[in-house]
Amino acid sequence: MTEAVADMETLRARAGAVTVAVALDLLVWNGAVGTVAGGSIAWWLPVAAVALIHQSLWWLASRPYAVLTAQCAFALVSTVVPQWQPFSGLLIATYAVSSRPRGRHTLAVLAGLGVAMLSHSYGSARLTLDPLRSTVTLLALWGALAIAVWAVGARHRRTVDRAVAAGETLSAQARAGVANERLRIARELHDGVCGAVTAIQLQAAGASALGPTHPEAAGPSLVAIQSSAERTLLELRRVLGDLRRDSVDESGASSIEAPSLDEIPQLVELARAAGLHVTLTQTVDPLTRLDPLAEATVVRVVQEGLTNAVKHGPRGRCQVSVNVGPDGAHVQVDSSHSLSTTGSTGSTGAAQPAGATGMGLVGLAERAALVGGHLSWAAHGDRFTLDLAVPAPAWAGR
Repeated sequence: MTEAVADMETLRARAGAVTVAVALDLLVWNGAVGTVAGGSIAWWLPVAAVALIHQSLWWLASRPYAVLTAQCAFALVSTVVPQWQPFSGLLIATYAVSSRPRGRHTLAVLAGLGVAMLSHSYGSARLTLDPLRSTVTLLALWGALAIAVWAVGARHRRTVDRAVAAGETLSAQARAGVANERLRIARELHDGVCGAVTAIQLQAAGASALGPTHPEAAGPSLVAIQSSAERTLLELRRVLGDLRRDSVDESGASSIEAPSLDEIPQLVELARAAGLHVTLTQTVDPLTRLDPLAEATVVRVVQEGLTNAVKHGPRGRCQVSVNVGPDGAHVQVDSSHSLSTTGSTGSTGAAQPAGATGMGLVGLAERAALVGGHLSWAAHGDRFTLDLAVPAPAWAGR
């Protein structure tokens, strides 16, 4: 429907241009039919010629150079009938050409425009007492008019170019925003949901293996599965809340809270339930409050470290250290488990635990960068260490 309306408006504009051009040229012509040779032409010939040649204005949008060339050629009739000087189509075509990007035929068409202006100037000047001076004067006036029309068209082109550039910039920003949002949701799914599902998988596998021979040992695993499932539901609600954007308060914040430092002991208990021996040292300055994004990053790093430790060494050991103070936040997760490579360190391309895809570490590095922090990891023998440093500017207040 919108395209149909736009097409109709375009047809009306072109029809208006043709009508105005024909009316102006016939009005200025005023019926003069005398030729330079002293004869005359039929009165209907200028009427028919003007009506016919101005039909070329219908193709201004697709072939502006061709239309201007035709109008320049038609303007040369003033060399035969001095008082017949068609100009309106000439100026309309000049505007159309100037409102387009400069092409390879621009100079040639401008030269033709100059010849047409010279023809009109001389046609009128030859009837005066001083034809040469009058020709120069009239040519200057015609030239000023043509330059003014050209300037208006060029200004319109610049306005359109700026609008197009602004539109492209907005489109690029929108595409980047969508891509960033997809990455953020992917990080939330991986860091939040995958860790809890991994714990469920391991506990279910343990309960399945022990059930037939040691049914009493399956009880703790079932309890751990229940806790991990509850954690999974919480993470899913967070992601779905971000996707739906329905549950927001007046300030625009989601009613589902982001991960907080208070959840770290819960994550540690889930890892212990999975069989991992975890030591937690958490020191938080009560006068320091992290920015929500920075706080969520700290929690996700701990969660990823524990998940990798459970996945690759469920009976291993892990030391978690979280320190938040006025000078910054530092998180270290040091776990002992079997690795596929030894002696490798890095920040975005270092070795990961055997079987890891590296997506979690890359996502965590992106999270850290977004809050001005830095994530590094190192693999040494049977140990794997995650190290996060977040500078003080990430604080929301003290």
